[in-house]
Amino acid sequence: MRRRGSHGVLMDCYPTVLTIIRIRVQNSGMIICVCKAVSDKHIRSAVKGGATSLRELSRDLGVGTCCGKCVPEAKAALSASLELRKEIAAPIFFGNSGAEFAA
Repeated sequence: MRRRGSHGVLMDCYPTVLTIIRIRVQNSGMIICVCKAVSDKHIRSAVKGGATSLRELSRDLGVGTCCGKCVPEAKAALSASLELRKEIAAPIFFGNSGAEFAA
């Protein structure tokens, strides 16, 4: 729907409202990039898929390609996701020698 704003300029009314609703409904995590509707959940998913740098997040998700205000938070989310991935991938050792498993 189009209507004239206060300055007589035609404006699209519904797309902005629908975008806001879509962000609230589809993303249960914290929104990192409002311009591209990217949440921390999307960033974690991208890291699981192999992303390891902000450049890869920008290419895959569009983070930081519009206004750029999300870049510091995107870097922090990327760092946290990489740390979590590193902790999950690290083997857990029992004891010092492992001799208890030797037969």
